[in-house]
Amino acid sequence: MRDFDNDTIRVITAFENITGTEVRDCIRSETIYFLVNPGKIAMTIGKNGRNIKTAEKMLEKPIKVFEWSKNSKEFIKNMISKAKKIEIKNGKAIVTVSQEDRGAVIGRNGNNIKAIRKLLARNSNIKELKIYP
Repeated sequence: MRDFDNDTIRVITAFENITGTEVRDCIRSETIYFLVNPGKIAMTIGKNGRNIKTAEKMLEKPIKVFEWSKNSKEFIKNMISKAKKIEIKNGKAIVTVSQEDRGAVIGRNGNNIKAIRKLLARNSNIKELKIYP
């Protein structure tokens, strides 16, 4: 486990208790981003999104959950589902998305892309991520 501060550990513990899933990584900003192990996303979300809705109410923030993969391309695809093309070379990933999807991928004030970059850096060998329309 990473070196998380006490508040982050509290958030992770609460989320794990609600969802019954082990959290691999967590980033907190206006949205809380959780990274779970492969094959655990459905269990984490719960039937009709019940687990996520419960967690969002309890933690009072929107939540996004991504599924980790040791395959870097698959990992990126799990986080950027709108990716049309993913190229990886020497620890750098170039992701092509449509112009319409670019804003959603980046997020308000760039929060989504910052979290995705941080999760990639901490959980894969990708150290740089570029998004192109």
